[in-house]
Amino acid sequence: MLKSQVSVKLKRGLQARNTVKFFVIAASFECEIHIIHNGVTCGINLMDIMNLNVLEEDKIIIVANGKDESYAILALKGFLSEGQSDVPFK
Repeated sequence: MLKSQVSVKLKRGLQARNTVKFFVIAASFECEIHIIHNGVTCGINLMDIMNLNVLEEDKIIIVANGKDESYAILALKGFLSEGQSDVPFK
């Protein structure tokens, strides 16, 4: 299991479009992924992520557990901090 904190640099944070992009990236990995924000934990579910109300400059923790957890953390951190939506090679 890997855990990493990241500061969200996306305009509008994890709302609508950004949440869908985040979801697509997360779903491409063979591991279980959770987000922790303000003490609330959720899995990779569109409505749950939007309900976290993650805004630009908020800090969240990404937890990944499974086969390609390190790649998942790298890809999700890259998206949240730099807006990159490329999935790294496995």
